[in-house]
Amino acid sequence: ADTYHLTAVNWSNISMFFAIGLLFVLASAFGWASQGVVIGFAMVLLFIQSPLLSIVSVYPTIQTAMVALEKIHALQLKPKVDTFALSSPDKLDHWYQIRLQNVSYAYPMPNDNPSAKRFGLTDINLSLNRGEVVFLIGANGSGKSTLAKLLVGLYPPDTGQMLLDGKVVNANNIGDYRQHFSAIFGDGHLFDWLMGRGGAMADEAVVEQWLETLQLINKLDVDDGKLSTTELSQGQRKRLALLLTICEDKPILLLDEWAADQDPVYRRVFYEQIIPSLKQMGKTLFVISHDDRYFGHADRILQMHAGSLSELNDAERHKASGDAVKHLQGLPSSD
Repeated sequence: ADTYHLTAVNWSNISMFFAIGLLFVLASAFGWASQGVVIGFAMVLLFIQSPLLSIVSVYPTIQTAMVALEKIHALQLKPKVDTFALSSPDKLDHWYQIRLQNVSYAYPMPNDNPSAKRFGLTDINLSLNRGEVVFLIGANGSGKSTLAKLLVGLYPPDTGQMLLDGKVVNANNIGDYRQHFSAIFGDGHLFDWLMGRGGAMADEAVVEQWLETLQLINKLDVDDGKLSTTELSQGQRKRLALLLTICEDKPILLLDEWAADQDPVYRRVFYEQIIPSLKQMGKTLFVISHDDRYFGHADRILQMHAGSLSELNDAERHKASGDAVKHLQGLPSSD
């Protein structure tokens, strides 16, 4: 479209000057008009050329804006909300169990390929108790991240129920439910400011302590809750994301393969020091992990396979801790 537009503009310029030259030739050869009349006519053409081209050049911009507005409208965004209702901080500390009962979820089919096979989760039954450290394992594409987003309330279940302390989670209380979670996903955005519980300023003592623990004390400064930089390596960015979630002081932390970007030394620090510290602080941890040598630090191990969830018994847990690859390879294949 741009090529056609530029071609049209160039040809219009060429045509304009060709028309002026033709007028002079005809006037001189055939005496159709005097030299003064031809010069006046040429001046008029040159002066009206600029506004005419400006009017024509607006059309592609209008077309681009119309396409953009159609795309925005297709997102079906909800109306603007000026304020967000937050749960009471005290209320967040008094939960005891989250349950998923016969929950299923399937990704919507693309409009351009309605016959495409839909991946999803089927008949998920899960309980998450306060203070637990739960590991979730499974092969790539088995549905681990989908389950994580379902658990934190980002995806609504197609069937089944989600319950918080025995109360069904629905559209009326989903906001309160989500306030229980801080999550770090693989493609998450890293903000450059720290926020404490309920939107308050982050505790400076907590920030200093965890900057030291996360080995970021010499990498950045924090001034009045503002981070001096977020331009760090991928592993350090994940540590900074963990600092942000700790400062939020939510009761449940969900970490989606957080340790995958850490070097072997700090990976050990994460499993052997950070996880016990967070548990001692009263946090509930839901960790997606492939690090079989550290499976012993979990209270429970769940496994996703082809969209189905199961919990490992003692024998299966021992096998997975010894060699997760061999354990996953021993699972039955699926279409």
